[in-house]
Amino acid sequence: MLWMMFFALPFALFVATVIVFYKQKSKLSFWRNAAFIFGLAANGLSAAVLLAFMIHAYIAAHGTAPVDLDRLYPIIPMFALTFLAAVCAWTGKGMARVMLAADGLLTVASWYFAALASSP
Repeated sequence: MLWMMFFALPFALFVATVIVFYKQKSKLSFWRNAAFIFGLAANGLSAAVLLAFMIHAYIAAHGTAPVDLDRLYPIIPMFALTFLAAVCAWTGKGMARVMLAADGLLTVASWYFAALASSP
C-alpha cells in the first residue's frame, strides 16, 4: 500500500504547484502564461489518469478476472503529454516553474514504472 502513496505524489505536487502559481501572481506575457497554464492542465490530467490507472491496477491485482490495462489506458499519450508539460514549465517564473518541471519529470517516471509493472 506504500507504493500507492508514491503514485499519488505527482497529483499532490500538482495541487501545490497550482497554489504557488496563483499566489505568486507574476506578470507573464500572454504566450508564456498560456503555455504554463497548458503545462499545468496537461500535468494535472496526466496525474489524475495515473492515479486512476494505479487504483485500477491494484483492484485488478486483487481480483479474480485478468484485465489488460495497457489497452484500457492511454499510457504512451499520457507519457508524451507529461513530458510536454515538463517542457512547458520553463515558460513560467519563479518557484512554480521549478515545481512544475519537477512534477512533470516525476510523473513521467511514475508513468514509466507503472507501465513497466503492469505490462505482461
